[in-house]
Amino acid sequence: MRALVVDDSAVVRKLVCDVLAEEGFECLESDNGLEAIKLALREFFQLVVTDINMPGLDGLKFVQRIRASTKGREVPVIVLSSRRDERSVLQARSLGVQAVVLKPVSPEALRERVRVVLTVSPI
Repeated sequence: MRALVVDDSAVVRKLVCDVLAEEGFECLESDNGLEAIKLALREFFQLVVTDINMPGLDGLKFVQRIRASTKGREVPVIVLSSRRDERSVLQARSLGVQAVVLKPVSPEALRERVRVVLTVSPI
């Protein structure tokens, strides 16, 4: 299984990839939404994990763009967010995001969300 992890923080990308590796995923990483769009349209992923707050193209715009493509329409997406306001969560949900994990990211919380998302949206 392959996952795309998008976050401008190398530390967060490593943490997410370590958790996903424990769940059997190979990770491709991107530090920005523009590069991630290219990867998402070129490659096939069974899961996408993206930060909301990134320079250039933010995570929600990234999700909106991949959802508009045939390849990315059905891929489960987990969003990482330091925003604790309900508006951001509702906006993410309206784009078809399956889960939101608040930062700082807890490996246990992320692992749980990944398992739930994969149960609801089997690969």
